[in-house]
Amino acid sequence: MTETRYRITWGDTDAGGLIYYPRLFHLFVVGLNDHVGSEHLMDRLRREGHVLPVVEAEASFEAPLRAGDEVVIETTVPTTGESSLSPEFEIRRGETVAATGSATFVLVDSAFDSTPLPDWFRAAL
Repeated sequence: MTETRYRITWGDTDAGGLIYYPRLFHLFVVGLNDHVGSEHLMDRLRREGHVLPVVEAEASFEAPLRAGDEVVIETTVPTTGESSLSPEFEIRRGETVAATGSATFVLVDSAFDSTPLPDWFRAAL
């Protein structure tokens, strides 16, 4: 499990001043990058000829998030397959759970065929 600190910015919010729902999925990727390590995950995979698209995602909003809120993104990766991983996320503002969710990523090559997760990636999980 990894905890990542993040401050919600005006760019993360909609006209109503609440976090814009696609930004929640962005926070999931921020948490996953931090969970895997200091080097940007997507950059390293791209250099190796791979991409890691999301094939399924879900989120539940529990409490509002607004610009200036400091949150913690808790990332766990309870499930991996040969070429996939399904991290789970919890976003908290203080003791309040603001959102939860999960996403399934599949590693693919340049032809978009699934390919096994590299050893370095598995070790980081």
